[in-house]
Amino acid sequence: MNTRLRLCGDLESRNVIFDHRFIFERSLDYRALITRYRGTVCRDTSTGCVVTAWQKSLYRFGNFPLEEAICATILLDRNGIARGVSLDEKSHGGLGPLCDFHTLQGCMNRILRGKSFAAFSRVCPTAGDARCLHLFEVLGSAAGFYEELLRKGETEGSEEELMRICPKPHTIRVENEHILNGKYRRTDITLRHVAAPTFTKNQMPAGLISRLEVRTSGEGSLSEPVEASDFRGVYGKLNRAISKVHRMEKEAFNCAGRMRFTNYTSLTGLLLLTMSHSAMRILRGPRILMMLQILQTGGERMNCIGFSKLSDFKLNCCSGKVVENT
Repeated sequence: MNTRLRLCGDLESRNVIFDHRFIFERSLDYRALITRYRGTVCRDTSTGCVVTAWQKSLYRFGNFPLEEAICATILLDRNGIARGVSLDEKSHGGLGPLCDFHTLQGCMNRILRGKSFAAFSRVCPTAGDARCLHLFEVLGSAAGFYEELLRKGETEGSEEELMRICPKPHTIRVENEHILNGKYRRTDITLRHVAAPTFTKNQMPAGLISRLEVRTSGEGSLSEPVEASDFRGVYGKLNRAISKVHRMEKEAFNCAGRMRFTNYTSLTGLLLLTMSHSAMRILRGPRILMMLQILQTGGERMNCIGFSKLSDFKLNCCSGKVVENT
Protein backbone atom coordinates (compact mmCIF):
# COMPACT_ATOMS: atom_id res chain seq x y z
CA MET A 1 0.00 0.00 0.00
CA ASN A 2 1.36 3.38 -1.00
CA THR A 3 0.25 5.53 1.93
CA ARG A 4 -0.57 8.81 0.25
CA LEU A 5 -3.77 10.55 -0.77
CA ARG A 6 -4.46 9.10 -4.16
CA LEU A 7 -8.13 9.36 -5.12
CA CYS A 8 -8.84 13.08 -5.47
CA GLY A 9 -7.93 13.30 -9.16
CA ASP A 10 -9.80 10.12 -10.09
CA LEU A 11 -12.91 11.22 -8.23
CA GLU A 12 -13.37 14.38 -10.28
CA SER A 13 -15.28 12.15 -12.69
CA ARG A 14 -18.95 11.95 -11.73
CA ASN A 15 -19.22 8.31 -12.81
CA VAL A 16 -16.07 6.99 -11.16
CA ILE A 17 -15.84 3.24 -10.58
CA PHE A 18 -13.93 2.88 -7.33
CA ASP A 19 -11.25 0.17 -7.28
CA HIS A 20 -10.61 -0.63 -3.63
CA ARG A 21 -7.96 -3.34 -4.09
CA PHE A 22 -5.15 -1.00 -2.97
CA ILE A 23 -6.55 -1.06 0.59
CA PHE A 24 -5.41 -4.66 1.04
CA GLU A 25 -1.96 -4.30 -0.46
CA ARG A 26 0.78 -5.22 2.00
CA SER A 27 2.36 -2.01 3.25
CA LEU A 28 6.09 -1.48 3.54
CA ASP A 29 5.73 2.08 4.82
CA TYR A 30 6.18 1.98 8.60
CA ARG A 31 8.01 5.27 9.04
CA ALA A 32 5.26 6.48 11.37
CA LEU A 33 4.39 4.59 14.55
CA ILE A 34 0.70 4.70 13.59
CA THR A 35 -0.78 5.40 10.16
CA ARG A 36 -4.51 5.51 9.50
CA TYR A 37 -5.96 5.86 6.01
CA ARG A 38 -9.73 6.07 5.50
CA GLY A 39 -12.34 7.39 3.11
CA THR A 40 -15.82 7.23 1.57
CA VAL A 41 -17.14 7.22 -2.00
CA CYS A 42 -20.84 7.77 -2.81
CA ARG A 43 -22.12 7.43 -6.37
CA ASP A 44 -25.50 7.19 -8.07
CA THR A 45 -26.88 3.98 -9.54
CA SER A 46 -30.05 3.24 -11.50
CA THR A 47 -31.76 2.09 -8.29
CA GLY A 48 -30.32 4.50 -5.71
CA CYS A 49 -26.79 4.90 -4.40
CA VAL A 50 -23.75 2.75 -3.70
CA VAL A 51 -21.53 3.73 -0.76
CA THR A 52 -18.01 2.37 -0.41
CA ALA A 53 -16.18 3.01 2.86
CA TRP A 54 -12.76 1.88 4.01
CA GLN A 55 -10.24 2.21 6.78
CA LYS A 56 -6.73 0.82 7.08
CA SER A 57 -4.60 1.16 10.21
CA LEU A 58 -0.89 0.34 10.41
CA TYR A 59 0.88 0.00 13.76
CA ARG A 60 4.67 -0.27 13.98
CA PHE A 61 5.20 -1.74 17.46
CA GLY A 62 8.83 -2.86 17.14
CA ASN A 63 8.74 -6.51 16.08
CA PHE A 64 4.96 -6.59 16.55
CA PRO A 65 3.61 -4.83 13.42
CA LEU A 66 -0.15 -4.83 12.83
CA GLU A 67 -2.27 -4.04 9.79
CA GLU A 68 -6.05 -3.77 10.04
CA ALA A 69 -8.10 -3.19 6.90
CA ILE A 70 -11.88 -3.03 6.41
CA CYS A 71 -13.76 -2.15 3.23
CA ALA A 72 -17.58 -2.08 3.23
CA THR A 73 -20.09 -1.58 0.42
CA ILE A 74 -23.69 -0.51 1.09
CA LEU A 75 -26.38 -0.49 -1.62
CA LEU A 76 -29.12 2.05 -0.90
CA ASP A 77 -32.50 2.38 -2.59
CA ARG A 78 -34.04 5.72 -3.61
CA ASN A 79 -35.24 6.23 -0.04
CA GLY A 80 -31.79 5.68 1.47
CA ILE A 81 -32.65 2.25 2.91
CA ALA A 82 -29.82 -0.31 2.97
CA ARG A 83 -30.92 -3.16 0.68
CA GLY A 84 -27.52 -4.78 0.26
CA VAL A 85 -24.48 -4.79 2.55
CA SER A 86 -21.17 -6.55 2.06
CA LEU A 87 -17.56 -6.57 3.19
CA ASP A 88 -14.53 -7.38 1.11
CA GLU A 89 -13.63 -10.92 2.16
CA LYS A 90 -10.12 -9.77 3.12
CA SER A 91 -11.53 -7.40 5.78
CA HIS A 92 -10.61 -8.10 9.41
CA GLY A 93 -10.35 -6.39 12.79
CA GLY A 94 -7.41 -6.19 15.17
CA LEU A 95 -7.56 -9.70 16.64
CA GLY A 96 -7.33 -11.90 13.58
CA PRO A 97 -9.70 -14.92 13.70
CA LEU A 98 -11.58 -13.45 16.67
CA CYS A 99 -12.95 -10.65 14.47
CA ASP A 100 -12.59 -12.08 10.97
CA PHE A 101 -14.62 -11.44 7.82
CA HIS A 102 -17.52 -13.75 8.76
CA THR A 103 -17.94 -12.20 12.19
CA LEU A 104 -17.83 -8.64 10.87
CA GLN A 105 -20.19 -9.46 7.98
CA GLY A 106 -22.75 -10.79 10.45
CA CYS A 107 -22.47 -7.65 12.59
CA MET A 108 -22.85 -5.43 9.54
CA ASN A 109 -25.99 -7.23 8.33
CA ARG A 110 -27.58 -6.94 11.77
CA ILE A 111 -26.83 -3.21 12.02
CA LEU A 112 -27.74 -1.99 8.53
CA ARG A 113 -29.96 -4.21 6.43
CA GLY A 114 -33.44 -2.76 5.93
CA LYS A 115 -32.66 0.43 7.84
CA SER A 116 -32.12 4.06 6.90
CA PHE A 117 -28.40 4.65 6.38
CA ALA A 118 -28.65 8.33 7.28
CA ALA A 119 -30.10 7.26 10.66
CA PHE A 120 -27.05 5.13 11.54
CA SER A 121 -26.06 7.30 14.52
CA ARG A 122 -29.49 6.69 16.07
CA VAL A 123 -29.68 2.99 15.18
CA CYS A 124 -26.11 2.34 16.38
CA PRO A 125 -25.07 5.19 18.72
CA THR A 126 -22.02 3.47 20.29
CA ALA A 127 -19.30 0.99 19.38
CA GLY A 128 -20.91 -1.43 21.85
CA ASP A 129 -24.02 -1.54 19.67
CA ALA A 130 -21.86 -2.46 16.67
CA ARG A 131 -19.85 -5.01 18.72
CA CYS A 132 -16.72 -3.87 16.86
CA LEU A 133 -14.93 -0.54 17.20
CA HIS A 134 -13.38 -0.59 13.72
CA LEU A 135 -16.64 -1.51 11.99
CA PHE A 136 -18.39 1.23 13.98
CA GLU A 137 -15.78 3.77 12.82
CA VAL A 138 -16.04 2.76 9.15
CA LEU A 139 -19.84 2.68 8.98
CA GLY A 140 -20.28 5.77 11.16
CA SER A 141 -17.92 7.77 8.95
CA ALA A 142 -19.66 6.65 5.76
CA ALA A 143 -23.15 7.37 7.12
CA GLY A 144 -22.01 10.78 8.34
CA PHE A 145 -20.63 11.70 4.92
CA TYR A 146 -23.76 10.42 3.16
CA GLU A 147 -25.89 12.50 5.52
CA GLU A 148 -23.73 15.57 4.82
CA LEU A 149 -24.23 15.10 1.05
CA LEU A 150 -28.00 14.93 1.56
CA ARG A 151 -27.91 18.13 3.62
CA LYS A 152 -26.23 19.92 0.71
CA GLY A 153 -28.67 18.50 -1.84
CA GLU A 154 -26.03 16.23 -3.43
CA THR A 155 -26.06 12.52 -4.21
CA GLU A 156 -22.44 11.88 -5.23
CA GLY A 157 -19.13 12.75 -3.64
CA SER A 158 -15.97 11.50 -2.00
CA GLU A 159 -13.68 12.18 0.92
CA GLU A 160 -10.41 10.62 2.05
CA GLU A 161 -8.05 11.18 4.94
CA LEU A 162 -4.51 10.14 5.84
CA MET A 163 -3.09 10.51 9.36
CA ARG A 164 0.44 9.73 10.58
CA ILE A 165 1.54 9.74 14.24
CA CYS A 166 5.26 9.95 15.00
CA PRO A 167 6.71 10.04 18.55
CA LYS A 168 9.84 12.15 19.04
CA PRO A 169 11.85 12.92 22.20
CA HIS A 170 9.52 14.94 24.46
CA THR A 171 6.88 15.31 21.71
CA ILE A 172 4.35 13.47 19.58
CA ARG A 173 3.76 14.80 16.08
CA VAL A 174 0.58 14.20 14.07
CA GLU A 175 0.21 14.94 10.36
CA ASN A 176 -3.31 14.86 8.95
CA GLU A 177 -4.41 15.38 5.34
CA HIS A 178 -8.09 15.44 4.38
CA ILE A 179 -9.79 15.96 1.01
CA LEU A 180 -13.56 16.50 0.86
CA ASN A 181 -15.10 16.77 -2.61
CA GLY A 182 -11.85 18.19 -3.96
CA LYS A 183 -11.15 20.64 -1.10
CA TYR A 184 -7.80 19.90 0.59
CA ARG A 185 -6.80 20.63 4.19
CA ARG A 186 -3.60 19.77 6.07
CA THR A 187 -3.24 19.99 9.86
CA ASP A 188 -0.06 19.51 11.90
CA ILE A 189 -0.44 18.75 15.61
CA THR A 190 2.33 18.64 18.21
CA LEU A 191 1.80 17.33 21.74
CA ARG A 192 4.78 18.82 23.57
CA HIS A 193 5.61 17.40 27.03
CA VAL A 194 6.69 19.97 29.61
CA ALA A 195 7.51 17.10 31.99
CA ALA A 196 7.84 13.37 31.32
CA PRO A 197 4.44 11.60 31.49
CA THR A 198 3.84 9.07 34.28
CA PHE A 199 2.15 5.69 33.80
CA THR A 200 0.17 3.00 35.60
CA LYS A 201 1.53 -0.51 36.08
CA ASN A 202 0.00 -1.59 32.77
CA GLN A 203 1.60 1.41 31.02
CA MET A 204 -1.49 3.61 30.62
CA PRO A 205 -0.81 7.36 31.09
CA ALA A 206 -1.43 8.40 34.72
CA GLY A 207 -0.05 11.95 34.70
CA LEU A 208 0.52 14.55 32.00
CA ILE A 209 1.85 18.11 31.83
CA SER A 210 1.87 18.99 28.14
CA ARG A 211 0.74 21.50 25.53
CA LEU A 212 -1.13 20.75 22.32
CA GLU A 213 -0.07 23.00 19.43
CA VAL A 214 -1.91 23.03 16.10
CA ARG A 215 -0.93 24.52 12.74
CA THR A 216 -3.08 24.61 9.62
CA SER A 217 -1.75 25.82 6.27
CA GLY A 218 1.57 26.48 8.03
CA GLU A 219 0.09 28.95 10.51
CA GLY A 220 -0.48 28.49 14.24
CA SER A 221 -4.19 28.15 15.02
CA LEU A 222 -4.40 26.63 18.53
CA SER A 223 -2.26 26.23 21.64
CA GLU A 224 -3.91 24.36 24.50
CA PRO A 225 -2.50 23.14 27.88
CA VAL A 226 -3.18 19.48 28.71
CA GLU A 227 -2.55 18.71 32.38
CA ALA A 228 -3.95 15.90 34.56
CA SER A 229 -2.88 13.60 37.39
CA ASP A 230 -4.77 10.33 36.67
CA PHE A 231 -5.83 8.26 33.67
CA ARG A 232 -9.38 9.58 33.51
CA GLY A 233 -8.10 13.13 33.75
CA VAL A 234 -5.50 12.58 31.03
CA TYR A 235 -8.12 11.08 28.72
CA GLY A 236 -10.66 13.84 29.44
CA LYS A 237 -8.28 16.80 29.06
CA LEU A 238 -6.71 15.39 25.91
CA ASN A 239 -10.11 14.58 24.43
CA ARG A 240 -11.35 18.14 25.04
CA ALA A 241 -8.28 19.58 23.29
CA ILE A 242 -8.70 17.25 20.30
CA SER A 243 -12.40 18.15 20.15
CA LYS A 244 -11.39 21.75 19.44
CA VAL A 245 -9.23 20.58 16.51
CA HIS A 246 -12.17 18.48 15.30
CA ARG A 247 -14.41 21.56 15.46
CA MET A 248 -11.91 23.55 13.39
CA GLU A 249 -11.96 20.82 10.73
CA LYS A 250 -15.74 20.84 10.67
CA GLU A 251 -15.88 24.62 10.22
CA ALA A 252 -13.21 24.58 7.50
CA PHE A 253 -15.29 22.14 5.43
CA ASN A 254 -18.58 23.86 6.30
CA CYS A 255 -20.08 20.67 7.72
CA ALA A 256 -23.07 20.36 10.04
CA GLY A 257 -23.72 18.02 12.95
CA ARG A 258 -20.92 16.00 14.55
CA MET A 259 -18.90 15.39 11.34
CA ARG A 260 -18.11 11.76 12.09
CA PHE A 261 -16.08 11.20 8.88
CA THR A 262 -12.70 12.08 10.33
CA ASN A 263 -9.79 10.46 12.17
CA TYR A 264 -10.08 13.03 14.95
CA THR A 265 -12.82 11.00 16.64
CA SER A 266 -10.17 8.32 17.29
CA LEU A 267 -7.12 10.52 17.83
CA THR A 268 -7.32 10.71 21.65
CA GLY A 269 -7.03 6.93 21.95
CA LEU A 270 -4.25 6.78 19.37
CA LEU A 271 -2.23 9.42 21.25
CA LEU A 272 -2.64 7.50 24.52
CA LEU A 273 -1.46 4.33 22.78
CA THR A 274 1.55 6.23 21.40
CA MET A 275 2.50 7.49 24.87
CA SER A 276 2.15 4.00 26.33
CA HIS A 277 4.28 2.49 23.58
CA SER A 278 7.03 5.05 24.22
CA ALA A 279 7.06 4.13 27.92
CA MET A 280 7.58 0.41 27.33
CA ARG A 281 11.16 -0.73 27.82
CA ILE A 282 10.45 -4.18 26.49
CA LEU A 283 7.86 -4.57 23.75
CA ARG A 284 5.59 -7.54 24.38
CA GLY A 285 2.55 -8.55 22.35
CA PRO A 286 0.30 -9.26 25.37
CA ARG A 287 0.97 -5.80 26.81
CA ILE A 288 0.00 -4.18 23.51
CA LEU A 289 -3.25 -6.19 23.53
CA MET A 290 -3.94 -5.10 27.09
CA MET A 291 -3.59 -1.44 26.14
CA LEU A 292 -5.79 -1.92 23.08
CA GLN A 293 -8.46 -3.59 25.22
CA ILE A 294 -8.55 -0.63 27.61
CA LEU A 295 -8.76 1.93 24.80
CA GLN A 296 -11.25 0.02 22.65
CA THR A 297 -13.62 -1.34 25.30
CA GLY A 298 -13.11 0.79 28.40
CA GLY A 299 -11.48 -2.02 30.38
CA GLU A 300 -14.32 -3.84 32.09
CA ARG A 301 -16.91 -3.11 29.36
CA MET A 302 -16.39 -5.98 26.93
CA ASN A 303 -18.13 -4.40 23.91
CA CYS A 304 -15.79 -5.43 21.09
CA ILE A 305 -16.77 -8.71 19.40
CA GLY A 306 -13.13 -9.82 19.31
CA PHE A 307 -12.21 -8.93 22.86
CA SER A 308 -15.45 -10.47 24.15
CA LYS A 309 -14.01 -13.85 23.09
CA LEU A 310 -10.81 -13.42 25.07
CA SER A 311 -10.86 -15.12 28.47
CA ASP A 312 -7.28 -14.74 29.61
CA PHE A 313 -7.68 -11.61 31.67
CA LYS A 314 -9.84 -8.69 32.81
CA LEU A 315 -8.48 -5.20 33.23
CA ASN A 316 -9.13 -2.31 35.58
CA CYS A 317 -8.05 0.77 33.63
CA CYS A 318 -8.16 3.09 36.63
CA SER A 319 -6.02 1.11 39.07
CA GLY A 320 -3.74 -0.30 36.41
CA LYS A 321 -4.09 -3.79 37.91
CA VAL A 322 -4.47 -7.00 35.94
CA VAL A 323 -6.89 -9.54 37.41
CA GLU A 324 -6.55 -13.09 36.18
CA ASN A 325 -9.73 -14.96 35.26
CA THR A 326 -10.41 -18.12 37.22
